[in-house]
Amino acid sequence: MLTSLGLAWQVALKMTDVKLDLFTDIDMHLFIEKGIQGGVSMISHRHTEANHPQCPKYDSSEAINGAMSQPLPVNNLEWLLPEEISLQQICQTPYDSATGYILEVDMEYPPELHDLHNNYPLAPERMTITPNMLSPKAMEILSEMNIKPAPKSEKLV
Repeated sequence: MLTSLGLAWQVALKMTDVKLDLFTDIDMHLFIEKGIQGGVSMISHRHTEANHPQCPKYDSSEAINGAMSQPLPVNNLEWLLPEEISLQQICQTPYDSATGYILEVDMEYPPELHDLHNNYPLAPERMTITPNMLSPKAMEILSEMNIKPAPKSEKLV
C-alpha cells in the first residue's frame, strides 16, 4: 500500500532523476537519523497580545515550502576529519553548491543568554525525558490525575 507521502517521494525521485546511494556505514546512518527533528511547536506564555505595529508579519505556513525546495544529500556521502575541512571552507561554500556539509558541533551557550532565550531555546535537541527529569509540580499533577509517567520516548527540547 502506498501512502500519499510515499507517492510524493516516488514522484520527486522520478522527476529529478536522482539516484540515491544506500548507506553502507551504520554510524553515518545513525548520525543522519539523530539530526532528523520536527519543528519546535509550543506556547510559552499563558497570555499574549498580537498585532503590535512593531512586529513584522510572518507567514510561517509557507516556511515548509521553502525548506522542501532545498537540495538533500543523496550521494557521495563521506566522513571528513577535522583537518580535512575548515570553518572558512564551510562558510565559503556557495548556497547553491552541489557539495554540502552536515555538522555536529559543541556549543558554548553563555549563561547570560539563558533567561533571554528561556521561552524559545537556541538549539533544541532530541532527547529522552525520564521521570526523574520532571519537576515536582509535574509529578504532582500526574499523581492527581492518576497518570503514570509516559514510557521512554524522544522529545524535542
